[in-house]
Amino acid sequence: MDTNYFDVVVYGSELAGLIAASLLGRRGLRVLLCGHDSVAATFPAGPYTLAREPGTLPPPDSEPVARVLRELGHAQIIRRRAQQAQPSLQFVFPQHRVEFSPTLEAVVAELTREFPDDHATIEPLLGRLRATSAILDPLLGSDMTLPPQGFWERRDVSRVQAQLPPADTDLMAPLSPYHPIRAGIAALGALASGFSPADLGSLVQARAYDVARRGFHRLASEADLRALFLDKLGTFSGEIREQVVPTELVWRRGNLSGLRVRPRNETIGFGRLIWASSAASLLALASGDAPRRLREIASSIRPACFRYTLCLLLRPEGLPEGMGPRVVAVKDPAKPNLEENAFSITVGLPPPRQPSQIPVWVECLVSASASESLGYLAVVRARLREELARIMPFHDRHLHVIASPHDGLPPELGPAARGEATQRGRLPGIPPTAMTPALSCDAERMLGLGGASHSTGLKNVYLASGENLPGLGREGHFVSAWGVARQIAEPAHPKSSRKREILIEEI
Repeated sequence: MDTNYFDVVVYGSELAGLIAASLLGRRGLRVLLCGHDSVAATFPAGPYTLAREPGTLPPPDSEPVARVLRELGHAQIIRRRAQQAQPSLQFVFPQHRVEFSPTLEAVVAELTREFPDDHATIEPLLGRLRATSAILDPLLGSDMTLPPQGFWERRDVSRVQAQLPPADTDLMAPLSPYHPIRAGIAALGALASGFSPADLGSLVQARAYDVARRGFHRLASEADLRALFLDKLGTFSGEIREQVVPTELVWRRGNLSGLRVRPRNETIGFGRLIWASSAASLLALASGDAPRRLREIASSIRPACFRYTLCLLLRPEGLPEGMGPRVVAVKDPAKPNLEENAFSITVGLPPPRQPSQIPVWVECLVSASASESLGYLAVVRARLREELARIMPFHDRHLHVIASPHDGLPPELGPAARGEATQRGRLPGIPPTAMTPALSCDAERMLGLGGASHSTGLKNVYLASGENLPGLGREGHFVSAWGVARQIAEPAHPKSSRKREILIEEI
């Protein structure tokens, strides 16, 4: 017997599921969110608590993000809390350093300084990337479910595809294969999207560059970004349960009607289930009851790489002069965009009461086979630190702590660490947690951006995760959440949303 019943149960830790839960709560449904805490947003590192991921938000003025913020009443909150990163992006190469900003004149000046012989070639192709990405804007901002579900949606996607360059077009031509700018755009695509470096298409790279140059907005950490949606779900009378693990799908008269969970061994009834995790994990739960469609999805999309993260706390003096909030570093343009050869540095915002503790995240991709060895991850960590010392030569002198939630190694305290007692003896290792996957997909990809469909073959179960639109990275979570929420409940009338936004602005 069901211990409780909900219109929608959302299970999983993916951001798309959290956003969908908030939207459906706003639309009047009774929603339960569980499993969102399967991976903690923070972890202890000696006397400090570090955030696993940076709290980055795609440009809030882009329609896929803006419509979510408008409906939830978050537009003003984001303007107040989330600073826009300036400059929007920096590339660091062994012999070059290029800074990108939204203004074309500043970018032209940068390219002319760093590539005096090539800037006349680079400028038009960057414009080509922006123009190609702009073709996607109406599609991503429409009410269509993406990836497309039915005939009419597929037809509309085909119309957009007809406006795009052919899939095999080299948008970076005529740059040489190992030109730094070509390597930087490819590295950005790999680090900003959900695809592995070998699975990147030209459109993925174009979108990643266009979104990055417009500048992301940043909160203190990923936990702060998620808190915005968790708080909103609570406002709309949604229920949130901690430490819930599903054990079985419950069927009644041939229909899927509930989810049995532990630790209470209770059955939660639902009308719809949104699975905000991998299709493979849903397949494992469904077992012999899994339909053919779910089996095909789970077998066609899989991790090819994983995202390894180093988390630092620094004094402000540890950041080099002129270093921006988002840096993509490429060591050798002729080598794959893996490990220490291509990594990103994201500088966060210090807590208001601790301005001397600036969080920094260093992220790179590690192949799936190599990620299985903690010993190898320790080697990756050492190599990353060597490259980090080249880009941030004085960070060691101003380091509070450096640690990773993935490699099982103990945190390393620096000269700025608080408390002499904590620096005596060896700190215990940090229990390793799973890394975020970078995917490879054998199925047909919508415009080279899409992966798994929302439909799972189970009548009332939907997939909402990074597997839906890996090519769009974080932006894809907003598009995916909107699409799956729309299939369950239409959004509120736009006029009522607009009136509410105007009133908030006047206050």
